[in-house]
Amino acid sequence: MEIIRDIDRRGISKVYVKEKVFFNKDDIKRYIDIFDELRNDGFIIATSYEAVRWRLPCNVENAYIPLTFDIDMYKEIKQALKIYSVILIAKGTSSSWVRNVVDILKKAVLKTNGFKQTLQLEKFLYSEVRSYFAARTILSFTDFYLIPNIKEVRLICEGVQIEERRNRELPLFFDIFIFDEIVNDYFRKTSEEDHLRYKPIQLWWAITNIIPMRPSDFLKLKSDCVKMDSNGRYWITLSRSKKVKQSVRDTPPLQTIQINKEIFDLISNFNFDLFKIGIKSDYLLPQSFYKVISFIKTDRTRNVVEDRWVRNQFLSILKHFHTKIVQGLYQEEYTMEILPSHTRHLAIINLFLQGFNMLSIAKMAGHDELNSQSNYYSHAENFVESYVHNLVKSGLTDKIGSKMGDGFIGWRREAIDRGKKYSYMEAEELFRKVDYGFCRDKDDFPNNCGEDCRPCYFYIFKPSINDYDKAIKWLEDYSKDIGTEIKDVVQTMISTSQALSSSYRPDLDESLKSKSRQLQQLMDHKALVEYKLLGDYLNE
Repeated sequence: MEIIRDIDRRGISKVYVKEKVFFNKDDIKRYIDIFDELRNDGFIIATSYEAVRWRLPCNVENAYIPLTFDIDMYKEIKQALKIYSVILIAKGTSSSWVRNVVDILKKAVLKTNGFKQTLQLEKFLYSEVRSYFAARTILSFTDFYLIPNIKEVRLICEGVQIEERRNRELPLFFDIFIFDEIVNDYFRKTSEEDHLRYKPIQLWWAITNIIPMRPSDFLKLKSDCVKMDSNGRYWITLSRSKKVKQSVRDTPPLQTIQINKEIFDLISNFNFDLFKIGIKSDYLLPQSFYKVISFIKTDRTRNVVEDRWVRNQFLSILKHFHTKIVQGLYQEEYTMEILPSHTRHLAIINLFLQGFNMLSIAKMAGHDELNSQSNYYSHAENFVESYVHNLVKSGLTDKIGSKMGDGFIGWRREAIDRGKKYSYMEAEELFRKVDYGFCRDKDDFPNNCGEDCRPCYFYIFKPSINDYDKAIKWLEDYSKDIGTEIKDVVQTMISTSQALSSSYRPDLDESLKSKSRQLQQLMDHKALVEYKLLGDYLNE
């Protein structure tokens, strides 16, 4: 196993030394010194190295992670496990990962009588939910701690196959668009006093659907995270928690991203709301605010590393919003509840469909490798289909209370024609006759005409009785053709973006943006055509 130590902490640059180490009883004093150094710097909380229980402050979970070394039957392995943990902590391994490693190794030791019973090791690995993680953890540990039957143990562990990686399960995109409408409508119509409790939901939805962020990164936003520069542009600064570290003393990198005025105003106004009720903190969502809006009143103070919400606090407010507002006030139901982790995936798809290349998206999402996001694009076509379907639905119902705005994907689109229904005779008197219907463009015909009437905003689908069946097929054929074209455009965007990820070419970048504009136009056209189909069906 490698131990990495930063031997020069002066100035900006750091000097690291890598050293291959193995467990040796004679080296224990060396690791106790490293433990004491980590404890003095606040990276480990324990009375001493000999203590059975240590705690690790975790800035990602905003909690103190316990490590318990309660395997006294195997004193040498216990000693090796403690040293192994010290090395992992010193390398900057996340606290939750260290806990998982300690827990799985303790479990394996107890099940196998200190790795002596290999048959029990096979049974243990077979029964574990994360069998591949358990096998790799044991292999790594035996690189550091030599066990008598190491060849047999390694052979068993190396035989465990990696679990099939599946795409993250997301709610139906249609449900997501409905949720978007509800959030926009609710905060537009309710007073400040009524919606202060749910304001974090609005902040989360507005920010994380534009910027791909993990829930922990959103909760770590500082109260002064937004600013306006001298040129009138708006910026947000955030930290990325999931970054590879060389040392526990490495700090998460900060990233500054340009935002629009709406998000700047949303965060600034929220800070002012907190100021009005006497709350001041370095963090956007402090613990004191949670105590004010929490549904369960208590004097108990939560033991946190930083003065900000933890994930389950945000989740409790979100669940209450689902129950009281989405299901209660708006009478909407879900197949699957929208969770804090879902928006990161949606934001990546959204950026891709707006013409951002994969390199730009990876940088904005905080990914170190492009393949980290490759599985996200498999949902792109489904996203487009659901968006079109929701546009059509929004044109046929006032259930939400208003038509969709620009929505979280930020695309400008034509409003769905909710115009008055005319009789055939009225239409003949008022409008120009065209294929299977009429044109409402009196003033500028034919300057606004495109190649086809079917997706045109001015077109009224109103066939005569004798032409009705033929006209319906005419519309359906066009809708199918657009659907096929949409799929082709999405696939072209994926392949173009992949080509851009290997080498930047201005021609490909412009091609990607052009395809994005074409896709948006096709989506609008398909929505308008299907609206005419459904609208005519309902009218009949």
